Amino acid sequence: MNRVEALKKKMDQGKLLKGFFLTMADPAVSEIGGYAGYDYVWIDAEHAPLGRQEILRHIMAAQGSGCAAFVRVPGSDPSQMKAILDMGPDGVIFPFTNNPKIAREEIQACLYPDQGGVRGQGPIRAIRYGLDEEGAYIANAAASVFKVGQIETLEGYENLDAILDVKGFDSFFIGRADLGRSIAGSKKQVNLDQAFTDICRRVREKGYYMGATIGASAAEAEDAKSRGVQWVVFGQDVKILAEGLKRNLENLKEL
Repeated sequence: MNRVEALKKKMDQGKLLKGFFLTMADPAVSEIGGYAGYDYVWIDAEHAPLGRQEILRHIMAAQGSGCAAFVRVPGSDPSQMKAILDMGPDGVIFPFTNNPKIAREEIQACLYPDQGGVRGQGPIRAIRYGLDEEGAYIANAAASVFKVGQIETLEGYENLDAILDVKGFDSFFIGRADLGRSIAGSKKQVNLDQAFTDICRRVREKGYYMGATIGASAAEAEDAKSRGVQWVVFGQDVKILAEGLKRNLENLKEL
């Protein structure tokens, strides 16, 4: 059983997957996450200043310490996607899946031409540097990556049914903060909390896994789970470090 299958099995058993946002360059952070018991690390190549070598080392460190490696990519540009996929991540997360055209481009970036996609052939770490048979990998490459589309704008919410009809995704994820700002900017009378619940319901009815961001509390986790969320991300490495360092210093603030 590969890591993606193991994650799906855990969700199918009703267990909540847990991960954290990773923005720092040092792969020790991913390794610590695995040793600490997280199910996956969210390697943020959208917002964080991470280059290809840093992404690769995070993937290796996470997987080597026992957890899965998800990479949130900057977009669906095939020239960027093929390099990341060839590193052998367990999942890719696409930001701003706003309409079916974008959704199709995201899936096509993950598939080889004979599978309906545009991915260039040249797997490296994904085939254990040639120790695995390349043809066998290519035949099953799509199934070995957990493909996630983020619904984080009012446009994405309004186009949700058409997006869900695009074949190839494993899961969808609610970017609640961006969705809230998008709704506020539109001036439309849309309730964010109701939209959150509605997205969860419709995604699950279509048979996809559902992910969301939560705060680091059991109450928020239970609330998300009650709406149909099966995997969550909470906490960001730099904020956790900053808060921990501040608390550490405050222990001696009187001296």
